[in-house]
Amino acid sequence: MNRYSLHRKAFFFLLAFVCSFEAQAGRPLTVDDANVNDVGEGQVEGWWTRSPNGTRSWTVAPAYAPIKNVELGAGISREQKTGLQSVNVQAKFRITESQEKGCNLGAVVGTARTDGEASKAYVNGLFTCNHPSLGSLHTNLGALDFPKSQRIGTWGLAWERAYGEVTAHVEVYGQRQETPTWATGLRMNILPKLQIDASVGRQSGQNLLTLGTKWMF
Repeated sequence: MNRYSLHRKAFFFLLAFVCSFEAQAGRPLTVDDANVNDVGEGQVEGWWTRSPNGTRSWTVAPAYAPIKNVELGAGISREQKTGLQSVNVQAKFRITESQEKGCNLGAVVGTARTDGEASKAYVNGLFTCNHPSLGSLHTNLGALDFPKSQRIGTWGLAWERAYGEVTAHVEVYGQRQETPTWATGLRMNILPKLQIDASVGRQSGQNLLTLGTKWMF
């Protein structure tokens, strides 16, 4: 693999990794919500991804809330063919209280590192509005920090709603000067604390697929 290809893959993984950790509104969403786990609660998520460029990878991502309004997360993603690996850690904050009928604010700060690259910071502002019958709307605005003090703006918008035992979502997200990704997905609990999920999406005429699980404790 030449240097250009390695850096291109590293960039993709960093972006995908950051997006996936901005996206804890509930697997398989990529756009995040403004809520956190209750104190002493957490989850471990795992998923397989086929990205728009054909790359296949596995990700494992635990999160835990040690104190009120704060959730700590981490994770590791590994590309199947090359073994290229990305690691990230982050803290998520609920700035205003969650509302069953209303809106609240949150924020994420973190850092991610891909093999052969320097660590890169990211930040994301979160805004969620809930309605008992219409579902939830999530809005994200953030930035990725790259070498030479470059900052790339990121954004996302998602709607999700429960239909009986199944929750469906539609979302769009991306970064400045790049074609956005559109996606839709479903999730459901097969046990009280075990979820299965899937999503399909499209970016620049190519398909995206994720299959995952989420164990809550």
